Amino acid sequence: MRLLRLAVEIQRWDLAAHTIVLASAKVLKNGDRPYAGKSKAKKRRPNG
Repeated sequence: MRLLRLAVEIQRWDLAAHTIVLASAKVLKNGDRPYAGKSKAKKRRPNG
């Protein structure tokens, strides 16, 4: 994310915030979860 690095270097916090929001929106588009790969699968136990 070169734009975010540039915004922080020149201390444009509004631009940095907008860049973070845009990146988050791209990740969450179509119901994707940002940390889906890191979550552990639940172990299924037999009932009884």
